[in-house]
Amino acid sequence: MGTPETTSLSIFIRRFRLPAALIVGVGLVGVVGYMVLLGWSFRDSAFMTIITLSTVGYREVKPLGPGGQAFTALVIVLGLISVFALLAATTELIASGELERTLRRSRVKREIGGLYDHFVVCGYGRVGRAATDEFRKQGLPVVVIDTKPEVGQELEDARIPHLIADATREATLVRAGIARARGLVCAVDSVALNVYITLSARAVRDDLTIVARATDLESIDRLYRAGANRVIQPYAVSGRMLAAVSVRPAVIDFLDLVSITPDLRLEELEVTAGGALEAMPIGDVSARFRGVTILAVRSGASTMMRAAPDPEIVLQAGDVVVALGPITALGDLAQ
Repeated sequence: MGTPETTSLSIFIRRFRLPAALIVGVGLVGVVGYMVLLGWSFRDSAFMTIITLSTVGYREVKPLGPGGQAFTALVIVLGLISVFALLAATTELIASGELERTLRRSRVKREIGGLYDHFVVCGYGRVGRAATDEFRKQGLPVVVIDTKPEVGQELEDARIPHLIADATREATLVRAGIARARGLVCAVDSVALNVYITLSARAVRDDLTIVARATDLESIDRLYRAGANRVIQPYAVSGRMLAAVSVRPAVIDFLDLVSITPDLRLEELEVTAGGALEAMPIGDVSARFRGVTILAVRSGASTMMRAAPDPEIVLQAGDVVVALGPITALGDLAQ
């Protein structure tokens, strides 16, 4: 199966092949006819053919005579047939919507080409739609990949950059800008497809953050072995959330407040060399950055997050912290 660009090119070639052949054929007939029948030079024959087909109304290059007039009339009729064939092909192209789809694909291609540090969501079902909505709510750029053509119109109406293509193909992921992406979400209903997507993405970029959807416990290990950084089982997460709301409703209300308050954000930040957090004790962060609280930290050599860290811990380059605070203050921390 070819890419949309290749498919569009083949459609244009197929629709305009006959009109183009007619126009070229009539032009050749006109030039050869004037040269053979009237004995004109190639330049005069070509000029006469051009002004005849274009109907610009110039005078004849030379006197035509009865034979020349009859031949010119034939060239005019053949030229009109060619023009009508070209108009019919153009009308069919517009009426079929192919021209609009081609222009839309070109616009989407330009939009995706201008994205950096974005997220690629594979699959626009219930899970993929929820992930996309959350990214957009946070103001993060996102590209959606799905195979269902009917999804394309919904994404187009929502002005979401998207590709109607097979996400398991490396070429599709490259077109989605995975080389410049911040992360990939595998939200397809099929575990097998999520495994293929993860493998394809990992083959393109070994440093990409990949979050994959699992439908059962057995598939979690397969996705990790395929290269996923995190594996989420939506039904298990939903069950834990229901239990948490039942047991600790105030905590969940607080987390919901964090997610909807415009100026408040729960953010993951990496301590960079020479950055604002390097060599700073955790206890000093709140004093220096008003409203910011460090909830957890992971040292560069560790794979585990440490919640409620000791205020005496000194942050080093490569550490990762989870911080809660105003967006502006968190932006200062990231510098």
